[in-house]
Amino acid sequence: MSEQHAVRRIAVIAVAENGNTYRIERQGRQSGDGAPASVACCLPDGQQVDRLDRGLYRLPDGTVVKTRRAFKA
Repeated sequence: MSEQHAVRRIAVIAVAENGNTYRIERQGRQSGDGAPASVACCLPDGQQVDRLDRGLYRLPDGTVVKTRRAFKA
């Protein structure tokens, strides 16, 4: 990997309206100037999660969840 790109990994806890909680793992790459280049989000089993907005995600089954807190993975 180029020194111009840094990988940042975090995990967020998100909650659905029914109270179920989910761990969403985010991996972002930043260019040398600090601008975000890409962000990938998934569940621990590797299923892709869509990021709708800051703190708002859509799971593979269509459930929309909101984050509670973030921590380094």
